[in-house]
Amino acid sequence: MLLVSAGLLELAIFTIVTFPLRPRSGDAVADAERGAVDRVAIGGSVWSGFTQVVKSPYLLGICAFLVLYTIGSTFLYFEQSDIVGRFYADKTARTAVLAKLELAAQVLTVVTQVFLTGRIIRWLGLAATLALLPALSMLGFGALGLMPVFETLAVFTVLRRASNFALTNPAMEVLFTVVPREDKYKAKNIIETFVYRGGDQVGAWLYAGLAAAGLSLAGISFFAVPLSGIWLVLGSGWAVNRRRWPRH
Repeated sequence: MLLVSAGLLELAIFTIVTFPLRPRSGDAVADAERGAVDRVAIGGSVWSGFTQVVKSPYLLGICAFLVLYTIGSTFLYFEQSDIVGRFYADKTARTAVLAKLELAAQVLTVVTQVFLTGRIIRWLGLAATLALLPALSMLGFGALGLMPVFETLAVFTVLRRASNFALTNPAMEVLFTVVPREDKYKAKNIIETFVYRGGDQVGAWLYAGLAAAGLSLAGISFFAVPLSGIWLVLGSGWAVNRRRWPRH
């Protein structure tokens, strides 16, 4: 697997080196000027990513969207561990069933990305596409609250993971096409690392707190439903409202 990863990285480098950033116009002076602009350093300090996130309501909206996603993912991870641990006592059996869930999610992801992702974003629009996973999460956590069994978990897990990789992730990348260049290379990294992992930790603390308060797996699932509702409102409205898109 390490060799496969290394090979893909080398392919990416080859692609970058081989293909020009933009077509040549035939005007040597203009092309030279554009090349000089391409090579200009982004500028700013090492803390620019943090400060840009804090100062931008648009980027803060993306942060909130991502944190709500990671909290839901953390809840589902712990519920998966609980249900699979109860239904499959043998370690080998647990590994096998989790591998099957992962395979199903990845196959569904690839099929959707190849045939449907671009079409869905064009047909439904960015806001509706971003709302799909929160809506699915509301239904999935509600179903887990009513029927906390492996079959419910399996269907929800596969659909949620595939929807995230095939639809939500590509749609979120579109959100960064309207921000300044510095935000694309600095603020985006802060959001996808610090904010993402911070959301994981918040989700773990919140799950542990709910469990300590006496909530069962079903109760925690029902608690996740309104959280997913807030996520739905954010994804379908404020964060992707064009009137709030930054000007640059």
